[in-house]
Amino acid sequence: MTEPFTPGPHDPRPDEPGTDPTGGPDPSSRRTTILLAVSAVAAVAIVIAAILIATSGSSDSPEASSASTSSTPATETVTVTPSTTEETTTTEETTTTTEETSTEDSASATSSESAGNGRDAAVYDCAGNAQVRPSDITSIYCGDNAVSLTNLQWTRWGAREAVGSGTEVRKVCEPNCAQGSVVGEQVTVVLGDVTKRAFGTVTVTGENGTSKTYRLTGNAPN
Repeated sequence: MTEPFTPGPHDPRPDEPGTDPTGGPDPSSRRTTILLAVSAVAAVAIVIAAILIATSGSSDSPEASSASTSSTPATETVTVTPSTTEETTTTEETTTTTEETSTEDSASATSSESAGNGRDAAVYDCAGNAQVRPSDITSIYCGDNAVSLTNLQWTRWGAREAVGSGTEVRKVCEPNCAQGSVVGEQVTVVLGDVTKRAFGTVTVTGENGTSKTYRLTGNAPN
């Protein structure tokens, strides 16, 4: 006959929690242990993931900064230095052109002054020759040449008037014209009274302010 089992002081009793009536561990206790282990592993995984994310974010910052720097358009400063040689050449060419133009204009003006521009009036000498800006006028008195103008320099010559200066040379008929002396005086000269593009009078003004007007007697066209 088999004797009934009497548990010892250290043996689990069948009716105590956490014991299997068959004498093994309680299945619910194993599940709790497994859940605790899984929770611990999950917590460790979460911590590791957080560390990796933080590390990845720190490493991405320089790249993002670099990308931001690279995406910023570069401003390029270009300094253009003018070509001194080209400017000098252009200035020389301009100066040369200006000088050539001035020379041509001066030559044209001189030619116009010598021959008239087709509109200016002229002085006719005693032989009927038209004169423009003459250095001498001898047609005041064609008969005896008692008065003449020499060393003339003209400041203006036009179709209605001519202005200049020179020396008035006249005979002083004392005691008579044949035996008289010749005197000269610096005067200003104004030609006027134009008829058919021929000056008809000349007015001379001496240094003392006295003016005289003479009729020109040259052989002007009728």
